[in-house]
Amino acid sequence: MNEKSLLKLVFIVSMLIPDFAVSNEQLNQSVNYHDQYQLMLDNLISKHIPGAVLLVETEHGKFIGSAGFKDLEKKHPMSTDIVMPNGSAGKKLTALLIAVLADEGIVNLDAPISKYLDKELLSQIQYSYKMTLRHLLNHTSGIVEYNDISEYAFFKAQYAQKNKVTTDMFPLSFALNQPADFEPGKGHSYSNTGYALAGVILERVLKEHPSKAIRNRILEPLKMTSSYSKGVEKHQPELASGFFINDEDPLFPTPLNVWIDTKDIIGTTATSDAPLVSDVNDMAKLLRAIVRKNNVVSESVRTQMIGEEYLIESWGPRFYRASDFYYGLGIWVEEINGRKFYHHGGTEFGYFTQNIYIPEGDVSITAFVNCGVNDKCEEAFQNFTFEVLDSFLKVNTGI
Repeated sequence: MNEKSLLKLVFIVSMLIPDFAVSNEQLNQSVNYHDQYQLMLDNLISKHIPGAVLLVETEHGKFIGSAGFKDLEKKHPMSTDIVMPNGSAGKKLTALLIAVLADEGIVNLDAPISKYLDKELLSQIQYSYKMTLRHLLNHTSGIVEYNDISEYAFFKAQYAQKNKVTTDMFPLSFALNQPADFEPGKGHSYSNTGYALAGVILERVLKEHPSKAIRNRILEPLKMTSSYSKGVEKHQPELASGFFINDEDPLFPTPLNVWIDTKDIIGTTATSDAPLVSDVNDMAKLLRAIVRKNNVVSESVRTQMIGEEYLIESWGPRFYRASDFYYGLGIWVEEINGRKFYHHGGTEFGYFTQNIYIPEGDVSITAFVNCGVNDKCEEAFQNFTFEVLDSFLKVNTGI
């Protein structure tokens, strides 16, 4: 190499050094996630929130941290590998299974549910002859919410038989012979009952509890090794304790101002509106697989679940007041300032989870707290998850 060529090479290398330095700085930012998010986690813990876990994973790095305690008696520190019921965030698992079965021709998303159910059951559901699986999964069926029947009727019954495994017919029974909110397709109203009814259809079509198909078609292909269907599969890893405190209502079936460990109650409910137990890594993996191209979820399934032609205008727990807000099958789709993200949270007595995915930057945000169905717990957790989300989107217009 002559001197002129050597000088040219040195110049080229010197020009590359700043870019290399920027790349290192970006990598260092991933390390610095700890400084930002661990402090937020620590500040979340209070007398209303015993413990919390947070996963933040991006194309630049990963943070997983915990704070507080996993139990209230022995004060064992919260751990990042803990598994919790996902609550309604598990609806995307039920929706995904049905979309996969539809893709295989086993069910039809747009056929009347009368194709799958007997006349006796159909006669107890208003407008059942107009309902489809898609209506049930995107909350446009009009079927009444079983949690709204009477004063805590469902939870009282659940609490009274906490040692017995209950499947989808149990919550569905509270909504039978009740007037619908509207005719199918004429409105949008979030309903856990719709997913319970979809679970009944799954069990009749598959001739077994849908947990087996979930494991074979979804959990194992996605290598979700810390996930299972609660109540009907072995609880391994062990289900975490969840804590509920009744600090408002003397008529509620649990005593006032006493923390109750709800693990034995929630752990026996094997229902399709809240089927899943997982850790934060598995929970993030499931949502990412639905949204982002991979070898397990086909493009046709993805289109049915979140394709624009199938989204409906929605109301519910949006993060930004000014956003465009839609529901697909088991997933909310929210767009603010031209940036789209996907999410679904879930709350049960003693548990609250949030699951968010932002395609831009390949950002997964998943968080757990071991409290739920309590205003003080839920408000603090919602504010926390919004703050984590907005640290990426930087809109900051409020929840």
